[in-house]
Amino acid sequence: MGKTKPPYNIPTHDPQTGELNPYYEELTGEKNPIVLDNWVDWNNYSMDELVEYLENKYMFSSSGDAFAINKLIEFYKLNIEK
Repeated sequence: MGKTKPPYNIPTHDPQTGELNPYYEELTGEKNPIVLDNWVDWNNYSMDELVEYLENKYMFSSSGDAFAINKLIEFYKLNIEK
């Protein structure tokens, strides 16, 4: 007979949110392949830190992305509670 698939496919991340599966390594015995050494978990940053990071970023995937991100930063700064 041919090879059979393992009974379960352990996902590396949540397809809806992109959040990494925190149990991947425990369940598979392998490091999660989508975790890079320079990977940053943006959930650990405050909105102020994210805005500061994005303001200093000089290249985006497209001009549409750059426009949308700059509009969000502008909105955030106008509406932040001080």
